[in-house]
Amino acid sequence: MNRYLCKFDEKGYRHETYLSCEYTDEQKAEMIANGYVEITQDEWSYYVGNHGEGDNGTGYIRVDGKPVSAPPYTPSKEERLAILEAEYEQESAELEKYYNKASIKNNTELMAELREEMAKLEAEYESKRKEIEEAE
Repeated sequence: MNRYLCKFDEKGYRHETYLSCEYTDEQKAEMIANGYVEITQDEWSYYVGNHGEGDNGTGYIRVDGKPVSAPPYTPSKEERLAILEAEYEQESAELEKYYNKASIKNNTELMAELREEMAKLEAEYESKRKEIEEAE
């Protein structure tokens, strides 16, 4: 059964992998001294997805010398802001479409309601944006 020399980061994610049999004992010792760990083929299989994607759908990491489910994915601040912006644009466009229809029909009551909805949407958007920007 093959063995592998792997380098893991401080969070347990695998970054580099080499087939152990391709190196001499001296080379292996040097790699191990430089942070590599020799693992079995079965363990390696977890890190490359041969045992599924783990409990959170994010694969496996190495913790305390064994594979464990990686933590759930957490979107970056930029990703959360982009999602918020896209949702806001979509909802804003819908309100604008309904407002234009109400305007064409001269439905002033509905236009007033839609202006209120837009004001609420904008306030909610600004509040959520500020919350995301100030987080972390």
